[in-house]
Amino acid sequence: MERIKRNLVLALGLGVAVYLALAVASGFGDLRDALGDFRWSLVPLIFGLVTLSYVVRYARWSYYLRLLGVRMPFVQDVVIFVAGLSMTISPGKLGEVLKSVFIRQVNGAPVARTASAVVAERATDGTGMVAWGLIGALAFSFGPSSLLLFLGATAAGIIVLRSRRLSLLAERILLKVPLLHRLAPHVRDFHGASNQLLAPGALLIGTAISFCSWGLEILAVYLCAVGIGVETPFLVVVFIFVLGSLGGALTMLPGGIGAAEAGMFGLFTALAGLPAGLAAALTFIIRLSTLWFATLLGVVGLFAVQRVIGEPAVEAADAKVHDAEARDRKEPRGVV
Repeated sequence: MERIKRNLVLALGLGVAVYLALAVASGFGDLRDALGDFRWSLVPLIFGLVTLSYVVRYARWSYYLRLLGVRMPFVQDVVIFVAGLSMTISPGKLGEVLKSVFIRQVNGAPVARTASAVVAERATDGTGMVAWGLIGALAFSFGPSSLLLFLGATAAGIIVLRSRRLSLLAERILLKVPLLHRLAPHVRDFHGASNQLLAPGALLIGTAISFCSWGLEILAVYLCAVGIGVETPFLVVVFIFVLGSLGGALTMLPGGIGAAEAGMFGLFTALAGLPAGLAAALTFIIRLSTLWFATLLGVVGLFAVQRVIGEPAVEAADAKVHDAEARDRKEPRGVV
Protein backbone atom coordinates (compact mmCIF):
# COMPACT_ATOMS: atom_id res chain seq x y z
CA MET A 1 0.00 0.00 0.00
CA GLU A 2 2.87 2.38 0.71
CA ARG A 3 4.19 1.72 -2.77
CA ILE A 4 0.79 2.60 -4.25
CA LYS A 5 0.66 5.81 -2.21
CA ARG A 6 4.10 6.83 -3.44
CA ASN A 7 3.11 6.18 -7.06
CA LEU A 8 -0.09 8.20 -6.65
CA VAL A 9 1.81 11.11 -5.14
CA LEU A 10 4.42 11.02 -7.91
CA ALA A 11 1.75 10.92 -10.60
CA LEU A 12 -0.14 13.77 -8.95
CA GLY A 13 3.06 15.82 -8.77
CA LEU A 14 3.76 15.12 -12.44
CA GLY A 15 0.20 16.11 -13.31
CA VAL A 16 0.47 19.41 -11.43
CA ALA A 17 3.71 20.21 -13.24
CA VAL A 18 2.17 19.40 -16.64
CA TYR A 19 -0.93 21.52 -16.02
CA LEU A 20 1.16 24.43 -14.81
CA ALA A 21 3.20 24.21 -18.00
CA LEU A 22 -0.04 24.07 -20.00
CA ALA A 23 -1.32 27.16 -18.18
CA VAL A 24 1.88 29.05 -18.91
CA ALA A 25 1.84 28.05 -22.58
CA SER A 26 -1.79 29.10 -23.05
CA GLY A 27 -1.80 32.15 -20.78
CA PHE A 28 -3.21 32.12 -17.25
CA GLY A 29 -5.79 34.78 -18.02
CA ASP A 30 -7.20 33.03 -21.09
CA LEU A 31 -7.28 29.69 -19.27
CA ARG A 32 -9.06 31.23 -16.27
CA ASP A 33 -11.66 32.91 -18.48
CA ALA A 34 -12.33 29.70 -20.41
CA LEU A 35 -12.78 27.65 -17.24
CA GLY A 36 -15.00 30.36 -15.78
CA ASP A 37 -17.42 30.02 -18.71
CA PHE A 38 -17.77 26.25 -18.32
CA ARG A 39 -21.31 24.96 -17.74
CA TRP A 40 -20.68 23.19 -14.45
CA SER A 41 -24.26 21.87 -14.44
CA LEU A 42 -23.04 19.25 -16.96
CA VAL A 43 -20.52 17.79 -14.50
CA PRO A 44 -22.90 15.19 -12.96
CA LEU A 45 -23.86 13.96 -16.44
CA ILE A 46 -20.22 13.83 -17.57
CA PHE A 47 -19.11 11.89 -14.48
CA GLY A 48 -22.20 9.68 -14.78
CA LEU A 49 -21.30 8.69 -18.33
CA VAL A 50 -17.68 7.97 -17.37
CA THR A 51 -18.88 5.87 -14.42
CA LEU A 52 -21.26 3.97 -16.71
CA SER A 53 -18.36 3.30 -19.07
CA TYR A 54 -16.58 1.53 -16.22
CA VAL A 55 -19.70 -0.49 -15.46
CA VAL A 56 -19.47 -1.75 -19.05
CA ARG A 57 -15.74 -2.44 -18.59
CA TYR A 58 -16.60 -4.44 -15.47
CA ALA A 59 -18.86 -6.62 -17.65
CA ARG A 60 -15.82 -7.34 -19.86
CA TRP A 61 -13.68 -8.14 -16.80
CA SER A 62 -16.36 -10.55 -15.50
CA TYR A 63 -16.56 -12.17 -18.92
CA TYR A 64 -12.81 -12.80 -18.94
CA LEU A 65 -12.85 -14.27 -15.43
CA ARG A 66 -15.68 -16.61 -16.42
CA LEU A 67 -13.66 -17.79 -19.42
CA LEU A 68 -10.78 -18.53 -17.05
CA GLY A 69 -13.08 -20.38 -14.65
CA VAL A 70 -12.37 -17.91 -11.83
CA ARG A 71 -15.34 -17.43 -9.51
CA MET A 72 -15.66 -14.83 -6.76
CA PRO A 73 -18.42 -13.33 -4.62
CA PHE A 74 -19.99 -10.36 -6.41
CA VAL A 75 -19.06 -7.72 -3.82
CA GLN A 76 -15.41 -8.79 -3.68
CA ASP A 77 -15.25 -8.93 -7.46
CA VAL A 78 -16.61 -5.38 -7.79
CA VAL A 79 -14.33 -3.79 -5.19
CA ILE A 80 -11.28 -5.51 -6.69
CA PHE A 81 -12.19 -4.18 -10.13
CA VAL A 82 -12.73 -0.66 -8.81
CA ALA A 83 -9.49 -0.80 -6.79
CA GLY A 84 -7.68 -1.64 -10.02
CA LEU A 85 -8.69 1.76 -11.39
CA SER A 86 -6.18 3.31 -9.00
CA MET A 87 -3.58 1.99 -11.45
CA THR A 88 -5.05 4.01 -14.32
CA ILE A 89 -2.04 6.27 -13.78
CA SER A 90 0.42 3.39 -14.28
CA PRO A 91 2.28 3.02 -17.62
CA GLY A 92 -0.19 1.57 -20.10
CA LYS A 93 -2.52 0.78 -17.16
CA LEU A 94 -0.57 -2.46 -16.76
CA GLY A 95 -0.39 -1.78 -13.03
CA GLU A 96 -3.95 -3.08 -12.94
CA VAL A 97 -2.37 -6.50 -12.48
CA LEU A 98 -2.91 -5.47 -8.84
CA LYS A 99 -6.38 -6.97 -9.36
CA SER A 100 -4.76 -10.35 -9.89
CA VAL A 101 -2.90 -10.04 -6.60
CA PHE A 102 -6.16 -9.36 -4.75
CA ILE A 103 -7.93 -12.23 -6.53
CA ARG A 104 -5.13 -14.53 -5.36
CA GLN A 105 -5.90 -13.44 -1.79
CA VAL A 106 -9.59 -14.25 -2.19
CA ASN A 107 -9.66 -17.61 -3.94
CA GLY A 108 -6.07 -18.67 -4.61
CA ALA A 109 -6.20 -18.26 -8.41
CA PRO A 110 -2.62 -17.96 -9.72
CA VAL A 111 -1.56 -14.40 -10.48
CA ALA A 112 0.01 -15.49 -13.78
CA ARG A 113 -3.34 -16.85 -14.96
CA THR A 114 -5.60 -13.91 -14.05
CA ALA A 115 -2.97 -11.37 -15.15
CA SER A 116 -3.81 -12.46 -18.70
CA ALA A 117 -7.26 -10.87 -18.18
CA VAL A 118 -5.54 -7.52 -17.54
CA VAL A 119 -3.50 -7.96 -20.73
CA ALA A 120 -6.66 -8.83 -22.67
CA GLU A 121 -8.30 -5.69 -21.28
CA ARG A 122 -5.46 -3.55 -22.55
CA ALA A 123 -5.50 -5.25 -25.97
CA THR A 124 -9.23 -4.73 -26.47
CA ASP A 125 -8.98 -1.20 -25.09
CA GLY A 126 -6.64 -0.61 -28.00
CA THR A 127 -8.80 -2.24 -30.66
CA GLY A 128 -11.99 -0.59 -29.37
CA MET A 129 -10.39 2.85 -29.24
CA VAL A 130 -8.81 2.49 -32.68
CA ALA A 131 -12.27 1.65 -34.06
CA TRP A 132 -13.56 4.96 -32.69
CA GLY A 133 -10.49 6.75 -34.02
CA LEU A 134 -11.14 5.40 -37.52
CA ILE A 135 -14.70 6.71 -37.31
CA GLY A 136 -13.39 10.08 -36.16
CA ALA A 137 -10.91 10.15 -39.06
CA LEU A 138 -13.88 10.39 -41.43
CA ALA A 139 -14.01 14.09 -40.53
CA PHE A 140 -10.66 14.64 -42.28
CA SER A 141 -9.33 14.16 -45.79
CA PHE A 142 -5.99 12.67 -44.71
CA GLY A 143 -5.59 8.94 -44.17
CA PRO A 144 -5.75 7.44 -40.67
CA SER A 145 -2.24 5.98 -40.98
CA SER A 146 -1.25 6.53 -37.35
CA LEU A 147 -4.34 4.69 -36.12
CA LEU A 148 -3.74 1.79 -38.47
CA LEU A 149 -0.13 1.65 -37.27
CA PHE A 150 -1.32 1.36 -33.66
CA LEU A 151 -3.84 -1.30 -34.67
CA GLY A 152 -1.06 -3.21 -36.42
CA ALA A 153 1.13 -3.02 -33.31
CA THR A 154 -1.77 -4.30 -31.19
CA ALA A 155 -2.37 -7.19 -33.60
CA ALA A 156 1.33 -8.06 -33.52
CA GLY A 157 1.27 -8.08 -29.73
CA ILE A 158 -1.74 -10.40 -29.72
CA ILE A 159 0.04 -12.79 -32.10
CA VAL A 160 3.11 -12.80 -29.85
CA LEU A 161 1.04 -13.51 -26.74
CA ARG A 162 -0.73 -16.42 -28.46
CA SER A 163 2.46 -17.97 -29.89
CA ARG A 164 3.33 -21.23 -28.14
CA ARG A 165 6.81 -21.24 -29.69
CA LEU A 166 7.60 -17.81 -28.25
CA SER A 167 6.13 -18.87 -24.91
CA LEU A 168 8.49 -21.83 -24.71
CA LEU A 169 11.40 -19.62 -25.76
CA ALA A 170 10.57 -17.11 -23.00
CA GLU A 171 10.41 -19.95 -20.48
CA ARG A 172 13.85 -21.26 -21.48
CA ILE A 173 15.37 -17.77 -21.31
CA LEU A 174 13.89 -17.06 -17.88
CA LEU A 175 15.24 -20.34 -16.52
CA LYS A 176 18.76 -19.13 -17.32
CA VAL A 177 18.38 -15.70 -15.65
CA PRO A 178 19.24 -15.87 -11.92
CA LEU A 179 16.84 -13.20 -10.68
CA LEU A 180 13.97 -14.17 -12.98
CA HIS A 181 14.11 -17.97 -13.01
CA ARG A 182 11.21 -18.26 -10.55
CA LEU A 183 8.91 -16.74 -13.18
CA ALA A 184 9.58 -19.51 -15.68
CA PRO A 185 7.05 -22.02 -14.24
CA HIS A 186 4.28 -19.44 -14.68
CA VAL A 187 4.91 -18.64 -18.34
CA ARG A 188 2.86 -21.60 -19.61
CA ASP A 189 -0.05 -20.71 -17.33
CA PHE A 190 0.01 -17.10 -18.54
CA HIS A 191 0.30 -18.17 -22.19
CA GLY A 192 -2.54 -20.67 -21.90
CA ALA A 193 -4.84 -18.09 -20.36
CA SER A 194 -3.82 -15.37 -22.83
CA ASN A 195 -4.36 -17.74 -25.73
CA GLN A 196 -7.87 -18.40 -24.46
CA LEU A 197 -8.82 -14.75 -23.87
CA LEU A 198 -7.32 -13.50 -27.14
CA ALA A 199 -8.85 -16.19 -29.35
CA PRO A 200 -10.86 -14.70 -32.24
CA GLY A 201 -14.28 -15.13 -30.60
CA ALA A 202 -13.27 -13.74 -27.21
CA LEU A 203 -11.30 -10.96 -28.90
CA LEU A 204 -14.33 -9.93 -30.94
CA ILE A 205 -16.60 -9.89 -27.88
CA GLY A 206 -14.02 -7.99 -25.81
CA THR A 207 -13.57 -5.43 -28.60
CA ALA A 208 -17.34 -4.94 -28.92
CA ILE A 209 -17.65 -4.32 -25.18
CA SER A 210 -14.65 -2.00 -25.32
CA PHE A 211 -16.21 -0.08 -28.22
CA CYS A 212 -19.38 0.46 -26.18
CA SER A 213 -17.49 1.58 -23.06
CA TRP A 214 -15.30 3.97 -25.04
CA GLY A 215 -18.43 5.30 -26.72
CA LEU A 216 -19.83 6.34 -23.35
CA GLU A 217 -16.54 7.98 -22.35
CA ILE A 218 -16.28 9.74 -25.72
CA LEU A 219 -19.81 11.09 -25.26
CA ALA A 220 -18.69 12.47 -21.88
CA VAL A 221 -15.67 14.06 -23.59
CA TYR A 222 -17.93 15.68 -26.17
CA LEU A 223 -20.08 17.09 -23.36
CA CYS A 224 -16.89 18.64 -21.96
CA ALA A 225 -16.51 20.44 -25.28
CA VAL A 226 -20.15 21.49 -25.27
CA GLY A 227 -19.89 22.68 -21.67
CA ILE A 228 -16.96 24.95 -22.44
CA GLY A 229 -18.74 26.46 -25.43
CA VAL A 230 -16.78 24.79 -28.21
CA GLU A 231 -18.69 24.10 -31.44
CA THR A 232 -16.18 21.57 -32.76
CA PRO A 233 -17.93 18.71 -34.64
CA PHE A 234 -18.36 15.45 -32.75
CA LEU A 235 -16.12 13.40 -35.06
CA VAL A 236 -13.30 15.93 -34.73
CA VAL A 237 -13.47 15.72 -30.93
CA VAL A 238 -13.48 11.91 -31.20
CA PHE A 239 -10.40 11.86 -33.41
CA ILE A 240 -8.46 14.31 -31.20
CA PHE A 241 -9.33 12.47 -27.98
CA VAL A 242 -8.43 9.06 -29.42
CA LEU A 243 -5.18 10.20 -31.01
CA GLY A 244 -4.10 12.09 -27.89
CA SER A 245 -4.95 9.16 -25.60
CA LEU A 246 -3.20 6.58 -27.78
CA GLY A 247 -0.16 8.82 -28.08
CA GLY A 248 0.01 9.09 -24.30
CA ALA A 249 -0.32 5.32 -23.93
CA LEU A 250 2.48 4.63 -26.40
CA THR A 251 4.94 6.74 -24.39
CA MET A 252 4.43 4.38 -21.40
CA LEU A 253 4.46 7.42 -19.11
CA PRO A 254 2.30 7.05 -15.95
CA GLY A 255 -1.22 7.60 -17.24
CA GLY A 256 0.29 9.10 -20.37
CA ILE A 257 0.59 12.30 -18.33
CA GLY A 258 2.28 15.03 -20.30
CA ALA A 259 2.18 13.32 -23.69
CA ALA A 260 -1.63 12.98 -23.82
CA GLU A 261 -2.15 16.57 -22.66
CA ALA A 262 0.38 17.91 -25.16
CA GLY A 263 -1.19 15.89 -27.96
CA MET A 264 -4.76 17.00 -27.23
CA PHE A 265 -3.76 20.63 -26.72
CA GLY A 266 -1.80 20.67 -29.97
CA LEU A 267 -4.55 18.96 -31.95
CA PHE A 268 -7.30 21.19 -30.55
CA THR A 269 -5.35 24.22 -31.70
CA ALA A 270 -4.11 22.81 -35.01
CA LEU A 271 -7.10 20.76 -36.21
CA ALA A 272 -10.04 22.35 -34.40
CA GLY A 273 -8.66 25.88 -34.59
CA LEU A 274 -9.30 26.65 -30.92
CA PRO A 275 -7.52 29.55 -29.18
CA ALA A 276 -4.73 28.39 -26.86
CA GLY A 277 -6.62 29.25 -23.65
CA LEU A 278 -9.74 27.40 -24.75
CA ALA A 279 -7.76 24.39 -25.97
CA ALA A 280 -5.87 24.19 -22.66
CA ALA A 281 -9.07 24.48 -20.62
CA LEU A 282 -10.80 21.77 -22.66
CA THR A 283 -7.77 19.47 -22.36
CA PHE A 284 -7.67 20.00 -18.59
CA ILE A 285 -11.40 19.27 -18.17
CA ILE A 286 -11.21 16.15 -20.35
CA ARG A 287 -8.29 14.71 -18.39
CA LEU A 288 -9.93 15.59 -15.08
CA SER A 289 -13.13 13.83 -16.17
CA THR A 290 -11.40 10.71 -17.46
CA LEU A 291 -7.93 9.99 -16.05
CA TRP A 292 -8.20 11.66 -12.65
CA PHE A 293 -11.83 10.74 -11.99
CA ALA A 294 -11.01 7.08 -12.69
CA THR A 295 -8.02 7.31 -10.35
CA LEU A 296 -10.24 8.78 -7.62
CA LEU A 297 -12.68 5.89 -8.04
CA GLY A 298 -9.73 3.51 -7.72
CA VAL A 299 -8.57 5.11 -4.47
CA VAL A 300 -12.08 4.67 -3.09
CA GLY A 301 -11.90 1.05 -4.25
CA LEU A 302 -8.63 0.54 -2.35
CA PHE A 303 -10.30 1.63 0.87
CA ALA A 304 -13.21 -0.71 0.10
CA VAL A 305 -10.74 -3.57 -0.43
CA GLN A 306 -9.40 -2.96 3.07
CA ARG A 307 -12.86 -3.60 4.48
CA VAL A 308 -13.96 -6.43 2.21
CA ILE A 309 -10.74 -8.44 1.83
CA GLY A 310 -8.93 -7.39 4.99
CA GLU A 311 -5.32 -7.37 3.78
CA PRO A 312 -5.00 -4.88 0.95
CA ALA A 313 -1.31 -4.14 1.39
CA VAL A 314 0.52 -5.11 -1.78
CA GLU A 315 3.51 -6.20 0.27
CA ALA A 316 1.40 -8.62 2.30
CA ALA A 317 -0.31 -9.88 -0.84
CA ASP A 318 3.02 -10.47 -2.54
CA ALA A 319 4.24 -12.42 0.48
CA LYS A 320 1.18 -14.67 0.30
CA VAL A 321 1.64 -15.19 -3.44
CA HIS A 322 5.30 -16.15 -3.03
CA ASP A 323 4.42 -18.50 -0.18
CA ALA A 324 1.69 -20.20 -2.19
CA GLU A 325 3.93 -20.53 -5.22
CA ALA A 326 6.60 -22.11 -3.05
CA ARG A 327 4.10 -24.71 -1.83
CA ASP A 328 2.99 -25.36 -5.42
CA ARG A 329 6.60 -26.18 -6.30
CA LYS A 330 6.89 -28.32 -3.14
CA GLU A 331 9.58 -26.07 -1.74
CA PRO A 332 9.84 -25.35 1.98
CA ARG A 333 7.49 -22.60 3.24
CA GLY A 334 9.03 -19.16 3.10
CA VAL A 335 11.32 -19.87 0.15
CA VAL A 336 11.15 -16.93 -2.26
